[in-house]
Amino acid sequence: MKTKLIKAAICLCMVLVGCTGTGQKNDNGNSSPSGTPVSKPLNISIYIDLSDRIKQPQQVERDLAIVDYLTDYFRQETLTPKILKSKNNMKVFFSPAPDSPDISMLADSLCVDITKYQGVEKKNTLLAMKTRFHTNLQSIYEKTIKQGKWVGCDIWDFFSNKDVDRLCIRSGFRNILIILTDGYLYHKGDMLKEGNAYSYVLPQTLENPNSSLIVKRTGLDSLEVRILEINPKDIKKQPKMVEVLENWLKGMGVKAENMTVYHTDLPTHTRTVIENFLR
Repeated sequence: MKTKLIKAAICLCMVLVGCTGTGQKNDNGNSSPSGTPVSKPLNISIYIDLSDRIKQPQQVERDLAIVDYLTDYFRQETLTPKILKSKNNMKVFFSPAPDSPDISMLADSLCVDITKYQGVEKKNTLLAMKTRFHTNLQSIYEKTIKQGKWVGCDIWDFFSNKDVDRLCIRSGFRNILIILTDGYLYHKGDMLKEGNAYSYVLPQTLENPNSSLIVKRTGLDSLEVRILEINPKDIKKQPKMVEVLENWLKGMGVKAENMTVYHTDLPTHTRTVIENFLR
């Protein structure tokens, strides 16, 4: 009798566990044994606008501080007991690429794909990446300012011609694209106008209450886009600049919860914004 009662209790426990569904599903629809969600690997891309905005006081320092914080976050998320299986990757890039062999060589070093390293090399790479990114990026800024070739930054075309898909989106990853720009999207090679829609954002286009950015594609629902450091010359135009950029992202399919367009403020506030969307 006692044996039958024990067997019945075991069966009841199995039924209850099956009904409560304590295991949570991962991205492939499977449940993790511990009941915790299986997070996606990180694919972080930082697109920096190397236009004349970097001549503004403190802008270089602000950009470097943001990249420093992001490298800290990436290292923290990767340097875990699961490091050997990690697929996390992070890169800093510019589009168009700087027209300088020296800058191009430095830019090539601003990338860490943890799957490219073996054993203890993974840990050493993570420990060294903050210093490497900071030093090389600072050198890129200095060389760019010294050259003084301000052709603009082709952010609009980067999205429209789907370069963003090739460089910033990986299947099965959490795809985060962070753009550091003052919000004035301009490149001398792309100056298009369709009614009140433009391929650029300039002070004069913000004067038009009906102005917008031309939307030439869709399909960016798997991408998180965070535009930081926007800084309109006339602070009164900040709402209009934010509206233009947000509507453009929405038009391309970026989800509202996956976008941030943030006006330059105190560095501590910017860091808080970054922390909030990285959670």
